[in-house]
Amino acid sequence: MQTKLLTEITRRKEKIAQNYLKGVGQVLKKKRIELKMTQELAAIGICSNTYLSKIENNQITVNQEHLYLLMERMNIPTDKISFPSEMLKSLEKAVTLFFYRDIDGYTELYNNIVQFDFAILLQIVKLGYYLLINDLEKAKIVHNEIFRYITILEDYGFSVFLVFSSYYNIAIKDYKNAKFTIDNIAKNLYSEEHLYGLYNHAKFLAYGNLHLNITSMDAGFIAMQIFNKYANTNRINEFYIWKEIFSVYEGNFNLSTFVFDKLKYVEKNLKNIYLIVMALRTKDPLIYLVHLEKEADNYLLGLFVKGKYHLDNSELEEYNKSLNELQELHYLKQSKINFAGLLKSLKAKDDQAIKENLINHCLDYAVQNQNLFFIEIITESISSILSKKNRYKDALIYKNKYNEYKQIFQSAPKITIK
Repeated sequence: MQTKLLTEITRRKEKIAQNYLKGVGQVLKKKRIELKMTQELAAIGICSNTYLSKIENNQITVNQEHLYLLMERMNIPTDKISFPSEMLKSLEKAVTLFFYRDIDGYTELYNNIVQFDFAILLQIVKLGYYLLINDLEKAKIVHNEIFRYITILEDYGFSVFLVFSSYYNIAIKDYKNAKFTIDNIAKNLYSEEHLYGLYNHAKFLAYGNLHLNITSMDAGFIAMQIFNKYANTNRINEFYIWKEIFSVYEGNFNLSTFVFDKLKYVEKNLKNIYLIVMALRTKDPLIYLVHLEKEADNYLLGLFVKGKYHLDNSELEEYNKSLNELQELHYLKQSKINFAGLLKSLKAKDDQAIKENLINHCLDYAVQNQNLFFIEIITESISSILSKKNRYKDALIYKNKYNEYKQIFQSAPKITIK
């Protein structure tokens, strides 16, 4: 049985390699045109004009002997083309490195493939790398580029791309599109355990951020079984941090030192998310806020929560420290929200200014990031201010906005490229 399985795996990999060998024709055609070389001149003594034309138009698969002769004629170095078998090995290695969140190993892999001309499997490898190092600008470029050539992907490449695409949408906080992608992966998912673990981990993250907790935890349980099997401590630590965050989203709160100890092992942006969410649901937020990472995302939000706590407890010296730091970092961090201004309005008890800041800046930002947790907090605050002014109809409108956004984000989106 094992021999038969290994034979089938080998056959499938050879078939995949043959599929991508067609793509080499794009490189040959580009170089031939650059050299102002006719097909007749390029093919003479090697193959027929018709054969070369079919190679260049991806209609047939070139055999390796002809390929090397054509490359030699066009002065294409062998280190400028990655052959399909090598690309496939790189992609499989990329999945494993992404699975373990091995940034050092992935960096080495990236450096080994970055010099090659365009090959769609290597673009997928690059996408995984940019996601791992959180370079979302480069990830966006590569993600959109892959979409233009998506029709030439076979099952395995397509599955890996969809999983990485899910992580990309999660990274840019487009959980709606992440959910849509995830919901369509299952039909095409290649049977490979590391990839299956990542698929369920992405599902856990997307569904959890959309407050679909039951499905999220079901997927998380499967992902954890696979992470535990391979002693994948990086992803296990991530899982427990997100599990605690999603528990708070559901209205549950328990201080867990077991989870708190894992913060040192997760990336800084996730650490700040955890600390802020926990701080907003405890009577003593400083337990969490003293551990904020200044260079990571959401530091200003955490600093604002800290300043508000000091204000509420009449600790004006500490309040002023937070306010001054918020003012210093506002432009440096290019913040879309004036947290210092909001903090000043709270001290002045200027409900009108508070409401305008919440509506025009905070709510808009929370909606852009599809953050239902903060949308609920913000809309409740706006509703409370309106109720104090006896504007009960408007208060009710904002009280219902959370459910409206929840329905929008959880519904299936139109297919878009971001």
